[in-house]
Amino acid sequence: MISRRALLRQFAFLAAGLGAAWWVRERYLFPKPVVEFPAGQSGGGWMPLPDPGGLIELPAHVNGIPIRAVVDSGAQFSAIDRTFAERLGLKPALIPMLAFGVSGEPAVTHTVALDLAIGPMQVVGLHAAALDLLSLSGAMRRPFALLLGRDLLSQVAADVDWPNGRVALMRPEAFQAPPDAQLAPTRSRNRALMTEVSIEDGAPVEVMVDTGATSEIALSEPVAGKLGLLRGRPMQTGRSVSLGGLSRDRVVRAASVEFAGRRLSDVEVQIFTPAVQGPMPDGLLGVGILRRYRVGLDLGPGLLWLAGPGGAAPARPDRAHAIMGAR
Repeated sequence: MISRRALLRQFAFLAAGLGAAWWVRERYLFPKPVVEFPAGQSGGGWMPLPDPGGLIELPAHVNGIPIRAVVDSGAQFSAIDRTFAERLGLKPALIPMLAFGVSGEPAVTHTVALDLAIGPMQVVGLHAAALDLLSLSGAMRRPFALLLGRDLLSQVAADVDWPNGRVALMRPEAFQAPPDAQLAPTRSRNRALMTEVSIEDGAPVEVMVDTGATSEIALSEPVAGKLGLLRGRPMQTGRSVSLGGLSRDRVVRAASVEFAGRRLSDVEVQIFTPAVQGPMPDGLLGVGILRRYRVGLDLGPGLLWLAGPGGAAPARPDRAHAIMGAR
């Protein structure tokens, strides 16, 4: 039986070759982009979410050309569709690199430099990995050509109001948490936001907060096995799309999940086979859970704010699982 909900699995990019050191990666392949707002402004104001309850999609332009962009806190660096980059005449960097995802094989690619506009916000000098995003995300209802990763997200704060279908980006110092918001227990690991979940009162598992994953919870096969999720319960199969092509992951349901002091019932858990070479987390906490709340993200200091009761998530159409990762 095929699960029809989508899971987009995230990217982590590492330079290839023996000479690929941290300095080369940070200073040459992925230097920090410059974020600018109009004079006197520290944020861009509210923008509607085209798919309320879904991924964080922003109206963006590259060289004046509109492009569908998705905010992806699970991606170490940003990525752009290869064909789109070629059409814009964006020149690839000379140094090749490997793109890893949570499962599958790595892909060889290059980076391109671009300037980006998101509403009134201007992003100058964004370096993005060139990948086949449009073909890979085609299994989703709203395919996209640009992923905005932690290289950009560490320069801004995001206020994602899923219940009201809106999002705002601003300078970190301008973010104000809603009065009813609570700070979730998190830590920062390589600019990734990590938090703990407990599944059916089992031992806590550290997972990555991943706004590019449409799943509720995704766990690696070894971790799922330790928690007893592979024995004695109904199991479905979810299709997943990645750089390695179409694959199938197992899907089970957990009676309860505890996250940030909230207890959620009847949660879907996707179980993936982790990549051998990829330095990936044990699991992901995706939009399937986050969309219950108004969420504040500040990846610089590693902060996650949650506002709302965390009841039933808003309804959304069924769709095929799409798991994309730089593998």
